[in-house]
Amino acid sequence: MEVARNIPLQKRPRPIALNDIHFYVVTQDNYLSFKQRFEKENGILVFYALSVRDYETLSLNMTEIKRFIDQQKQIIVYYEEAVTPQEEE
Repeated sequence: MEVARNIPLQKRPRPIALNDIHFYVVTQDNYLSFKQRFEKENGILVFYALSVRDYETLSLNMTEIKRFIDQQKQIIVYYEEAVTPQEEE
């Protein structure tokens, strides 16, 4: 005798909602005008600096996170299909 599985499917999480991030490119040539404008618009001037190589690494890391999420999604879909009752033909 086969016993039917009764595993309820869970609601998928809502999609992520990301906020905009503003990047400023500051060089020796535009530093003074940038500093003046930035302080006027935002207050105190603080720097977070990344080298070009580190920026590329950040991009590669984001790609790796996306790959992981996509693979997790495929696993979830596989198990959802596995527990969905099959229609008899």
